[in-house]
Amino acid sequence: MNSKYYFTLTLGLGLSLTSCSSFLDQLPESTRTTTVFYQTRSDFYNALLGGYAGLKLPGVYASGSGALMVLEEIASDNTTFGATRQPVNNSIFEIDDLFFTKSNTAVQDAWRDHYLAIGRLNPIIQKLPDATLTQVDKDRFEGEARFLRALYYFNLVRLFGDVQLITEPVAGPDATANVPRSPQADVYRLIIDDLTIAAAKLPTIAAIPATEAGRASQWAAKALLGKVYMQMRDYTKALPVLQDVNANSGRSLMASFPAVFAATTTYTANTEYLFAVQYKSGLLAQGASAVGSSGGVGVTQGSDVWSNWAPVGSGFMLGTNGGGGGGFNTPTADLTNAFETGDPRKAASLLETYPLSNTASAPGRYVVKFRQQGAVNGDADVDFPILRLADVILLYAEALNEQGQTSAAIAQLNRIRTRVSLPAKSLTLTQADTKLAIEQERRVELAFENQRWPDLIRTNRYVPVMQAKGFTIQPFQNLYPVPQRETDLNAKLSQNPGY
Repeated sequence: MNSKYYFTLTLGLGLSLTSCSSFLDQLPESTRTTTVFYQTRSDFYNALLGGYAGLKLPGVYASGSGALMVLEEIASDNTTFGATRQPVNNSIFEIDDLFFTKSNTAVQDAWRDHYLAIGRLNPIIQKLPDATLTQVDKDRFEGEARFLRALYYFNLVRLFGDVQLITEPVAGPDATANVPRSPQADVYRLIIDDLTIAAAKLPTIAAIPATEAGRASQWAAKALLGKVYMQMRDYTKALPVLQDVNANSGRSLMASFPAVFAATTTYTANTEYLFAVQYKSGLLAQGASAVGSSGGVGVTQGSDVWSNWAPVGSGFMLGTNGGGGGGFNTPTADLTNAFETGDPRKAASLLETYPLSNTASAPGRYVVKFRQQGAVNGDADVDFPILRLADVILLYAEALNEQGQTSAAIAQLNRIRTRVSLPAKSLTLTQADTKLAIEQERRVELAFENQRWPDLIRTNRYVPVMQAKGFTIQPFQNLYPVPQRETDLNAKLSQNPGY
């Protein structure tokens, strides 16, 4: 996609450099200390890109098979793992089986990589006040750093509940070895403070140049803040924030649902995205070679969502150099049947057969919502949404309904249905029926966007919904276990009950 703000990882401190940075005149990253690094605008800019690059870590939103997709989609009734069970993928099958273990690698990756990303942001926030930068740069960089830190902590607190609250730079790998978990209330307090400051310091979306499209804006911060209040079930505070984003952000629903996710829709032309993980095919990560040692492609900034989520054995569909399909995030029959008759979002989100040749096909459900094939396997050009307007509108409807404004809530719900030409819901629905209608609409509208598990957790319906569908699950599984590796290294880390 064009006009995007790309992030590439470097070695050493894990900071980022882009092709427009004059890094040849700088000290190698592996030899620089925080004392000499946080001096110039370029220093802070590059460090901030490291914070953005954290979105693509394996434990966060890494394309195709990041831990959040395992823990927030495969752990729900939306998707399953369609590959053959082997030791190398056993951790994904554990989550698919709703068997959450302390040694699960997806759980471990999520904890580790979120803190790795947070660790890149804390020095920026600490060092900025004393930096000799313009106030405009200080505000922009602080706002972005706080927005990203809030996002990472929001993911952590939803997954694990009480977590370590680390807001200062750490001196080494053992610097947090004795830090206990902080109560969820304290974590949420930091998240809200960070987002409030970010919203005040960040520019509007319209004020961000096309060459920097995708950087955090004040409306991304406000949308996330509204989402945080909803997760806390603080509807009184959520309502005005979500209403503000809905009315004043300048975002609008795309006329066509498939166009929201099409690779041909540039980031600047996408009127619905508030914040997304961006990918670019053909762009090598810093230090990567074009061809790997095995003759394959090097590490790129492309996405492998399409090829990895395609059915195993779907090489003909993926084409030359497209791979054979990974079977990841396979839609369940339950989700497939959740779409109403005539809902065009079904065919735009998933299909139930795939071609084996020009004349033959095979049964198999797979996601097409992010369909876009790059030149080689795992190098597609389609972005992954974290915040988009449809999500905000449905959260706004939910907040209205919880506050007793049910007819107004239904009107917002019908905005989403009208976009796909489905019949409007009656304004005479009860509050309870409206709540279920919003839950259903969120499921089909936001399928495969890491929203289903957090939605069911937020409404306290995860366990009853899964049990009603025949899954064996207990109430303590509303949270994931603190990884065994972390409790082994830190005796002060308590474990979640049940594990």
